Amino acid sequence: MMSPRALTLAAMAATFLVPLPAAAQSRLERMEELSEQASALMNEAMIAQVPALAGRMPDPAWDERMRVAHACVLEGYVEASGEAAVDEMLDQMETMMETATVETLMSGEMSETVQLPDGIGEDQAQRLMESCGVMEVIMARMVESGAMQVMMNQ
Repeated sequence: MMSPRALTLAAMAATFLVPLPAAAQSRLERMEELSEQASALMNEAMIAQVPALAGRMPDPAWDERMRVAHACVLEGYVEASGEAAVDEMLDQMETMMETATVETLMSGEMSETVQLPDGIGEDQAQRLMESCGVMEVIMARMVESGAMQVMMNQ
């Protein structure tokens, strides 16, 4: 099973990942598309490690509570780093997702490819995700889908 740090990094990566034309979308729309793609990949990785999770992983599609939580994170990133730095991070994530696989996620290559915006450290990013409720929403969705129970039984 993935380590807690790997899960946190994957969740952070999941906050942002999917290739779409940058000018055509808002940052939040880009983040949503990227997150949904990364979450689908994360689901595959977790099922590869724990086959009993098949059919139990939460839908990668955002609902309103995911949108609100991630909008808060995005606002915190822009406030700390500026729009250009956040756009650069989203650009890096889009590029990374072009070749992302379950293997690159599990090996940690994905988290090494994308840099947090200048002015945001890993601890600060994690605090933002917690204070904005991202981790709470992710955990709630894991409980609702039955994935958490499967993981606890392993």
